[in-house]
Amino acid sequence: MTSITKIRRRLNVLRVHRNFTLPIFLKHFNGHTAERQTNMTTQTIKMITRTSLCFIASLLIFNGSQAVQAQTSATAAAEKTDDQTIRQLVQQENDGNRVIKYTDDSIFVSGAFPRPIIGRKQFDAMKPRREEMKKARPNEKMKSDIQRLVISQSGDLAYEYGDFNVSFDSKNKKRTGFSGSYLRVWRKVNGEWLVDAFFARPNES
Repeated sequence: MTSITKIRRRLNVLRVHRNFTLPIFLKHFNGHTAERQTNMTTQTIKMITRTSLCFIASLLIFNGSQAVQAQTSATAAAEKTDDQTIRQLVQQENDGNRVIKYTDDSIFVSGAFPRPIIGRKQFDAMKPRREEMKKARPNEKMKSDIQRLVISQSGDLAYEYGDFNVSFDSKNKKRTGFSGSYLRVWRKVNGEWLVDAFFARPNES
C-alpha cells in the first residue's frame, strides 16, 4: 500500500468522524430504536391477538361441551323419571287399580275381540261384549311383566313389551287362566302418559 493511499484513508476517517456529530448519532439511534419498538409492538399485538383468539375459541368449546353435558344429563334424568312413571302405572294395574288411561284415538287389539277397537266410540260400543267377558271370567286378574321399556329422545313417546298372565275363576270354582305377550305404545299428552296402542295375544302352549 502506497503512502498516498494511506493518507487518503486517514482523511476519509477524519471526515466521517467530523460529520457524524452527536445530534446526528442520536437521531439515527432514536430512529433505529423507534423502528425496533414499532416492530416489537406489532409483534406483541399479533401475539396478544393470537393468544386471545385461542383463549376465546377454547372458552367457546368448553362452554359448548358443558352445555351438551348439561342437556344430556337433563335428558337422561327426564327419561329416568318417565320410565319410573310408566312402571308405577303398570304396577298399580297389577295391584288391581285401574289407573292406566287411553288416548281418544287409541288402538286396542286382542284375541278377546273379533276385530281391532279404534277410538273411544268403538270402545264404548263394545261395552256389551266386555260385560259378557266379565261374567265369563269372574274375579279376573291380569298381571304384566315388563321385559322392555324404551322412552323416545323426544320424551313424548314410549313402547313397552312384556309378558302377561290372566287368571280367573272357572265354572267349577277353580283358578285357571292363560299367559301371553303384549306390546303397548305410550304417548305423553299434557304431561300425562296415556296408552296410544295395545296389542296382545295368548302364547301357544
